[in-house]
Amino acid sequence: MKLRKLIDIVFALILLSSMNAVFGQTYSPLSSSAGKRIEFNSENCTGFGTPDYKCQPLKVRAYLYEPKGEWSALVMASHGAQGIDQRVFEYADALTKNGIAALVIDHWSPRNINIRDYSTATARGGTTSNIATDALWAAEHLKALYPQVKKMGFLGESMGAMAAIQISRQRMTDLFNKKMSPKSFSMPFSAMVGLYPACMERIEGEKFINTPFLILIGDLDDATLAKDCVDHQAWTNANGGNLKTELVPGAYHDFDAPHALQYRQGQNISKCTYVVSGDKITIVASGKTLPNTLSGLVQLPRECAFTGFRGGHGADKFIAVPSWLKFYELHLK
Repeated sequence: MKLRKLIDIVFALILLSSMNAVFGQTYSPLSSSAGKRIEFNSENCTGFGTPDYKCQPLKVRAYLYEPKGEWSALVMASHGAQGIDQRVFEYADALTKNGIAALVIDHWSPRNINIRDYSTATARGGTTSNIATDALWAAEHLKALYPQVKKMGFLGESMGAMAAIQISRQRMTDLFNKKMSPKSFSMPFSAMVGLYPACMERIEGEKFINTPFLILIGDLDDATLAKDCVDHQAWTNANGGNLKTELVPGAYHDFDAPHALQYRQGQNISKCTYVVSGDKITIVASGKTLPNTLSGLVQLPRECAFTGFRGGHGADKFIAVPSWLKFYELHLK
């Protein structure tokens, strides 16, 4: 009996080793209790980019994971619409195993956000701009706590990835210069990665910062289209940015989600690409125009979103990890 148990264990180890050889390294979600809980001052804002923009002070919590030994690089991990789940803690495992500290931020809990539709979330502050705002305030907090940090990065999935797009816009740097005045503000991130974002917003006359930025999106994504992110690369780089979009072959939306590929009844915003021109928002697919106000942003998903998309991981849940780890190795170490 003991011999059979030993054989089973050896077989399991051989199987795991062969899977790693085929699919690459695997990672486990680090528990929130294993991280150092950190609270920092942020804001809950509505109407970003419109005349209705206003903010209220907010305390946000995060979990810090440190690699073994000395470290000087840190990456912030931001979740998507579903809120914090195991994938962001798997990101922390991958980062710390490669000598990079990770800060996992819980953006929704302090805002009491449970996204069922994007219009309701937008009205209450469940937005990509607030995820970006949290990350930038967290960076200011960590600079004071951990002076050994020489370089910081940002990693977001889905809505978190769209927050990376917000951070890449010059207007976010300009906004924080105003928020922090008379103190000076400098962009804290030396590299950013966005996983399967919706590259849906284009603002006439906008400029981008030159921070290295990598977007990884599945070529079969039917919720946030790869073509839109390829187009966004050209738009960004023509206006001062430093973006590279890479397609993940055979992957759908949420290609590193806790669940396997399945049809989901969530909101699909693949037809919601829009252009902002002054006081007007124009939805590209329909030509419908909305005011560039908080009410216009709230109405936007109601005009273009529909139900249903395919999402989840395939045979290799960690298919994109080598690409983004290599990117951080290049820019943070």
